[in-house]
Amino acid sequence: MSVPTISYKETLVWENPIYVDVRAPVEFVKDHIPHAINYPLFNDVERAYIGTLYHTQGKEKALLEGVSIASLKLRDMLSFFSTLKEHQVIIYCYRGGMRSESVVSLCNSIGFSFYKLYGGYKEYRHYVRDYLTEYTFIMPVFTLYGLAGSGKTRVLKNIPYSIDLEHCAGNRSSLFGSLGMPNHTQKYFESQLVQELRTIESWRYCIFEGESRKIGNCHIPHCVLNSLQNGKAIWLETPLEKRIQHIYDEYMPFIREEILLPILDKLQPTMGKAKTAYCKQLFKQGNIHELIEFLLLHHYDPEYRHSTKNISFMAHILFKDPVTTASEIDSLIEDMLSV
Repeated sequence: MSVPTISYKETLVWENPIYVDVRAPVEFVKDHIPHAINYPLFNDVERAYIGTLYHTQGKEKALLEGVSIASLKLRDMLSFFSTLKEHQVIIYCYRGGMRSESVVSLCNSIGFSFYKLYGGYKEYRHYVRDYLTEYTFIMPVFTLYGLAGSGKTRVLKNIPYSIDLEHCAGNRSSLFGSLGMPNHTQKYFESQLVQELRTIESWRYCIFEGESRKIGNCHIPHCVLNSLQNGKAIWLETPLEKRIQHIYDEYMPFIREEILLPILDKLQPTMGKAKTAYCKQLFKQGNIHELIEFLLLHHYDPEYRHSTKNISFMAHILFKDPVTTASEIDSLIEDMLSV
């Protein structure tokens, strides 16, 4: 008997849908529907085992083994899903196949009213790709620039019309940007970005931090990159001492010798052997503030100034603190929009 099926687009009009992802954790962590709950039918080891059986002994053997493994989990599974029975629940696996269908069938056989997601995660990915291909900003776009450590991200967190691309990517967008960050996959990044874009239709404007084409391993989609690069540019000016302290506070909890030294080695082609060796010496001596200052003055600042030399800035704002500076930028933009 077929089970109730619904497309992802159809669920978007629901007030509080609950998505349950029954894929293995190794699949879920790479990407999933935002806010989905992971209740895996098979754990990572079981999934790999069943996959091996499928390729070596055929579909029937893999199916029987899958049923055998899943049957041992029925009590716990039904106990979990019973906590959701009063909600609008959509269950999905990779293709909307046997994993999600069997769970929906089982739950509905005892009185629940759950749905299977049509096409599963794969169909959801089609939605994400199409959305990013077709998306157009309908409000003015602004871009905040500033040297490393200027406090751009801190400021943007206090502006209500900002999208934090680095948060979506799980990376601070530099060689050191992965430290203390989850480093999301491209697919996860796109899912988070679509989730953000779907909420901004009523915004007065949208402001981003100036980024290159990539944040860590994530490529910024063209619809966002083009708007970001063509947005009205604002420069955030922050004294060197504050920049050094910002970077120290942000990265110091994650700095270890076995992590830092290989990163410094990657700077050698641009900084040269002597400067790279000097950076390592500063670190080993515990002169972290001096190391940060040296890296800024001899690597990051020249690189950033070169990359922004052709940008015309509509305003220069002096960093005071995140809240005050955010308020100044917001007022500046609102004044411009009201003209």
